[in-house]
Amino acid sequence: MPELPEVETVRASLARDLVGRKVKSVVLTNGRVVRRHKTAKDFRTLIEGHAIKSVDRLGKNLVLALDNGTHLVIHLGMSGQLLRAQGPKDPKPKHTHAVFTFSQGGELRFVDPRTFGEMYVSIPPPEGSEVEISKFARLSIGGDGLGIRKAVPELAHLGIDPFEDQIGWDRFAAILRSRSTPLKAVLTDQDIIAGIGNIYADEILFGAGLRFDRPSESLSTIEIRRLHRAISEILTEAIKYGGSTLDDEQFVDPDGKPGTYQQFHQVYNREGQACYQCRQPIVREVFRGRSTFYCPKCQS
Repeated sequence: MPELPEVETVRASLARDLVGRKVKSVVLTNGRVVRRHKTAKDFRTLIEGHAIKSVDRLGKNLVLALDNGTHLVIHLGMSGQLLRAQGPKDPKPKHTHAVFTFSQGGELRFVDPRTFGEMYVSIPPPEGSEVEISKFARLSIGGDGLGIRKAVPELAHLGIDPFEDQIGWDRFAAILRSRSTPLKAVLTDQDIIAGIGNIYADEILFGAGLRFDRPSESLSTIEIRRLHRAISEILTEAIKYGGSTLDDEQFVDPDGKPGTYQQFHQVYNREGQACYQCRQPIVREVFRGRSTFYCPKCQS
């Protein structure tokens, strides 16, 4: 599943050329993609004829603000792709479920073989109404995350976004010390920290020198600070290289270009290979139904 670095790569690419463009038409070939709406027509009516004002991200969600005050939210699911095309003559990939055509020309196509991704238009809450925001997100001391949650109530439950929310290590420590669950479970719980999934949880925990099954409440102050720093550093580096594209080649940016951060993975998908730091073999264990990779020597 695309995680924060992959979704941020897509966001940055779309922001460069979609802002200010008007959606001329939307063609849907699979209603499951817009399953939150009663009909595909309802979805199209809310978008067609409106211009895109901004392209933002919260967790693993793309948030496109439209000029009618609504927001188009896109979640790529496990295999979703957003691909640019010059026009209808360009061959459509298999599993193309939605095509956005713009008044200025060009298309944006939503491709999703496994159909776990979705799109929906979020209607702003009535003026003066209160949106109940995640208690973890409320610990933020700045950033754009709170504003996005207030504008898109469907995302209000999301926890801290490592980039859209600002939170110091001390407040981050309060979150960890309030949880008795294993570290990886905390990192991948979208209601606590939004955007991190299986790949980057493993890489972050290696970067912090911590085992995946350590109870969160057991961390020392030094370990918490290491983890807080590793989250920012690993995700920033992954964004720099356009995210990770694994062997299934599912993730590509809107121009069809794969990410390259997989070349720098320290532990993920490296079972049996030597740790780059200590040369001990990387170990794979199944944790809550997912593969987890770690170095038994470097991660305490």
